[in-house]
Amino acid sequence: MTSRSERGITDSVQWAILLPVILLTVFGILQVGLWAHGTTVATNAAIAGAERGALADATVDDAKATANRVAAAGGLMGVDVHLTASPTAVSVTVRGTMPTFVDLGQTAVSHQATRPKERVTQP
Repeated sequence: MTSRSERGITDSVQWAILLPVILLTVFGILQVGLWAHGTTVATNAAIAGAERGALADATVDDAKATANRVAAAGGLMGVDVHLTASPTAVSVTVRGTMPTFVDLGQTAVSHQATRPKERVTQP
């Protein structure tokens, strides 16, 4: 039979082992959530920039400004917008970093979106 003080030590040891595992799990879930949010923001910024750049009267600066505005509103830092336009399509790549608790190398997010260019045809 164990004494009362020995049970207290056993409980303390159990919590000393379990608490770091629980904290790592919680912070891991939060880290993955922040990364997923950053990826979604980069995706939406690239799509918004490509859709703006695909308009017939749009300029390259308009498309880049739109992508930058969406990325900044979502919390991306160090945003780099690269736009490639051809006569038939517009491609926008958005790169940035997402603020996280601990930088484990997954804070960089990037996404590319391509849209066909709007054309006005005469009947």
